Amino acid sequence: MSEELIPIVALIVIGCCVLVPLYLRYLTGVKKMETLLKLAENGTDIKDETLSLLSRETGPITDFRRGVIFIAISIPVTASLLIVERYELAVLLGGIPLCVGGAFLLVIRYGRQASTKQA
Repeated sequence: MSEELIPIVALIVIGCCVLVPLYLRYLTGVKKMETLLKLAENGTDIKDETLSLLSRETGPITDFRRGVIFIAISIPVTASLLIVERYELAVLLGGIPLCVGGAFLLVIRYGRQASTKQA
C-alpha cells in the first residue's frame, strides 16, 4: 500500500511546487493592476519611477540567484542518485538543472563582457 502512494505523493508535491509560485505571481500582478487603476482613477500621473517600483527585479542579480538555485538543486539530486547507482537518472534529473544553472551564470558573464566592449 505504501509503495503505491509514493508516485502519487511525488506528483502532488511537484504539482504544488509548480502551481504555488504561479498563483503567487498571478496575485502580484493583480495587486499591481489594482494599484495602477487606483492611481489612474485619482488622476495621478503615472511616471516611469512609479512603474519601475512596481515592476519585478530583473538583471544579473536575478540571473545569479536563479543559477545558484538550479545548481544547488542539481548537486544533491545527482549525489543521491549516484549513491544508489542510478546513473541514467542522475544524468537526467541532476544534469538538466545543472546545465540550466550554468546557462544562467554564463549569461551573466557574457552580458558583462558585452557591456564592457560597448563602453
